[in-house]
Amino acid sequence: MDKEKLTSGDDIISLSDAVALEEGLRLGQVGVWRWKIDSDLLQWTRNLENVHHLPPGSFDGSLSSFQRDLHPDDAGQVWQKIKASIANDTPYRAVYRTSPRSNQAELWIETAGGVTKAADGSRYLTGVCLDVTDRVEKERELVRRLSQQHAVAQFGSYALNEGSLQTVLDEAVRLAADVLNVPLTKILQFSDSADHLVLRAGIGWQEGLIGRGTVETDHASQAGFTLMTNGPVLVRDLLAETRFSGPQLLHDHGVRSGISVVIPGAGSRPFGVFGIHARDVRDFGTTDAEFLQSIAHIVAGAARHAAASDHKTLLVREMAHRAGNMLQLVNSIAGKTFSPDADPQLARRSFSERLNALARSNYVVARGGWTATPFKELVEETLQPFGGRITAEGRNVLLPPEFCFDMGLILHELATNSAKYGTLGQQDGSILIRWTFRPQSQGTRVFSFEWEDPMSISTASATGTGFGSKLLSALVERKWNGTVTVSDRSNFRLTIEVSLSD
Repeated sequence: MDKEKLTSGDDIISLSDAVALEEGLRLGQVGVWRWKIDSDLLQWTRNLENVHHLPPGSFDGSLSSFQRDLHPDDAGQVWQKIKASIANDTPYRAVYRTSPRSNQAELWIETAGGVTKAADGSRYLTGVCLDVTDRVEKERELVRRLSQQHAVAQFGSYALNEGSLQTVLDEAVRLAADVLNVPLTKILQFSDSADHLVLRAGIGWQEGLIGRGTVETDHASQAGFTLMTNGPVLVRDLLAETRFSGPQLLHDHGVRSGISVVIPGAGSRPFGVFGIHARDVRDFGTTDAEFLQSIAHIVAGAARHAAASDHKTLLVREMAHRAGNMLQLVNSIAGKTFSPDADPQLARRSFSERLNALARSNYVVARGGWTATPFKELVEETLQPFGGRITAEGRNVLLPPEFCFDMGLILHELATNSAKYGTLGQQDGSILIRWTFRPQSQGTRVFSFEWEDPMSISTASATGTGFGSKLLSALVERKWNGTVTVSDRSNFRLTIEVSLSD
């Protein structure tokens, strides 16, 4: 607008009025343009380039320069509306994206206007342009959120009525891929050994990985970091990530962006991790993370429901079996405790303590429905009477219920032995126990347990004639075909190794 006077119909606008008007348009971030129909002549206010986030001089006074700034995918619908406006002499309105620009976010412009006629009879299409990126993003976010909420509601109903957990997992990864528009989704489940995660269900992974692919649980992997964070983890670009390096599984599939959330478990140990991944750099938001977490909670509910169904059948069978075994064990403990040469009062107290240990072990194993039992929880429950004087190191591995039950009795006897001869009988000091559960061969793992008492222990305690030694021999060596090793050169150290079937 560099002419001294502007004409609009029969009115003449002074230069000062034009300057004030243009300043108002600039402050309001509104660009005005006028195109002489059937020509390449285009006029505009100086701030029109500003509205399009372009440097001065980008528009050269021709229609073609303006056309170049239309996104190729949107240009067709914009010109269709403009042509209809010219043909019918009616107003038009259109929303379009500007042409893609490197390292810049998507820009949305709304334009509106209509046909005007000058005094000489020339026809012009006059219009305004506004930057409506924020409005469009909010509208898209609302649509996305409503779509995700609808998907969550449908999946919740589906999972509630589906009896197969694997089918629920397969549907969960398919739904996440569809709603979040990603090529890769996965559900990782904790292995019983708790030292890695297994790819239980997924979309887009190499053939043969489902059911076999594994991911470590250390902080170097995204899944391991998610477990430690215990909240949604959003990754914009894995190649620039500094919190973790990412597992080889992701790098092998060209992953750049993604989200991962924890799938809660029935107890303190999570079921696993739910992840979605893209091969391009994306800005996933909190809405996407909340959607994935909602799906993960439904998966967790389905897993608990499936486990409860299995437990119900197992529990009825085990109740009858365990009742008989329990009576035999109590009878055996009584026979060994109340020996002919035992002091009656001391024997009664020992018998009561052993029954209490039996009850605590039974409680930990039975509350899970007599299924695979978290060993760390057994240790904490059984040794609870000894407070914080016992340091435990080991993953919360899942072990067979009957083996855990027997280990509960062994833990009690070791603690009782220490109270008589070792550290727990002193005013200070602590016991160190550690365990591992490592692969041995196809279908088997070795459970290794170590009890270390830094205080010197008398030779009499390790002669093998006491109740504790007999219990170790009967349960570990004869019942489970394991080994017991005792060393008391500098301190008392007992090691148990047992092979267990997966």
